[in-house]
Amino acid sequence: MQGQGRIGRCGHSGITHKSAFQAEDKFRRNNNAKQRLELWWMAMKNRGLDIYLVFTLSWFLHFGGRFPILGAIRFDLILVCIMSAIALSKTKDSTLPPTDTDKVLRVLIVYSVLTIPFVEWPGSVVKSGILNLIKAIVFYYFTVAFIKTEADLKKFVFVFLTCQVLRVLEPLYLHITEGYWGNSASMADWESLDRLSGAPDDVVNANGLAFIICTVLPFLYFLGGGSWMRRLVCIFLIGVCMYTLSLTGSRSGMIGLGVVVLGILLKSKHRLILGAVFTVAAVIGFSLLSPDMQDRYLSVVGKGEKNAATSRERVEGMEQQIHVALRRPIFGYGLGTSPEANFHYVEGGPYVGMAMPAHNLFVELAQELGLPGLVIFLFLIKSILVGFVKSRRYVQGREAGIFLPKLIDGMQVWLAMNVVFSFASYGLSSYEWYLFGGLSVVLQRLASKDLLKRVLNEDGNGVRSVYGQ
Repeated sequence: MQGQGRIGRCGHSGITHKSAFQAEDKFRRNNNAKQRLELWWMAMKNRGLDIYLVFTLSWFLHFGGRFPILGAIRFDLILVCIMSAIALSKTKDSTLPPTDTDKVLRVLIVYSVLTIPFVEWPGSVVKSGILNLIKAIVFYYFTVAFIKTEADLKKFVFVFLTCQVLRVLEPLYLHITEGYWGNSASMADWESLDRLSGAPDDVVNANGLAFIICTVLPFLYFLGGGSWMRRLVCIFLIGVCMYTLSLTGSRSGMIGLGVVVLGILLKSKHRLILGAVFTVAAVIGFSLLSPDMQDRYLSVVGKGEKNAATSRERVEGMEQQIHVALRRPIFGYGLGTSPEANFHYVEGGPYVGMAMPAHNLFVELAQELGLPGLVIFLFLIKSILVGFVKSRRYVQGREAGIFLPKLIDGMQVWLAMNVVFSFASYGLSSYEWYLFGGLSVVLQRLASKDLLKRVLNEDGNGVRSVYGQ
């Protein structure tokens, strides 16, 4: 019996040691898995910019539509979720104070959410309005979170501009090879005018394609210096973009082009020469257009015969949409409900019974967010403008040909063009203004660092010269 007791105790002890070993092994495996997860997360945090660049490519080139498998798995949404987690973790570690743009954007978001119970169609806001705004606002937060150095900024600008250039070249290629137009406009006597729009896999109409071209042009001009090969490529692309713009038949695009040209002239040291070149190019280019296309562009100044009526209709339709906005001036109809509001409440003019957003950013804002929301957005635009002015002041002393001053010049011209273009297009839930805001914050941050570095270098040289004496 004693032997049995010893055997029993030894057996029990063996089981105990075995359980302890299994528990220790399980703990070691869990610990290794945790370490691997932490290492993976650190690697993902370091790859935040790369993921953002992939997202930029996918967003602007519409990978989800071009590649069904990516659309099926909601590729863009997966990237947004990953980047949001990374950005939030970086925000916790950040010690930088919020900028004016950041503060105003927060007010806009909070106002848009808090006023949902008071708008006319809160269901539409919850279903699509807030979601579309979030899709646009992420460009601000991701830009601020992931672009930390001048090298990062160069990568992003290159990817962004490449996407926009491809969006211009694709429909032009289809037009040349297959006779593709994609859009048309009505003229007098029941005639129509073919207009080149974005490619079939893109989501922009003719005016949207014109906006893309006006976006690309200032950067091709200001960043086109350096090697002769780069200059040659940029000159060629500028010519291609100008030709493509002429095919869009976009009157707002031509006005935007005028703003771009004016901005370039104001920033140039050779205004007379450039002005003469632009004038000759405009005269030759206009003479090569078809009579109907010439008539359409002349209608901008009220001289077209076949297209003047549609120009007047745009003004009449805008007046009606302003009346719709004034029907609910405090809280508006809700985010994303401009088409609904115009469908139900436009009482006259060419847009009666049409579910289309107001073709004016500021009217769209007044319709969807009311006059207080319009004021908040105007403060957002002001903060972005001030940010670019500060950035330019910081880099004022840098020699010509350096990346940051040239980029800031291009951004300022693009910003001016976008302000003017906003009077002829909607854009509250579009990416442009939020990307503007993000880049203005990044440029301020980089330009201020550059200024501090130059001041310290100058002080250091001064100190060395004093002690050298």
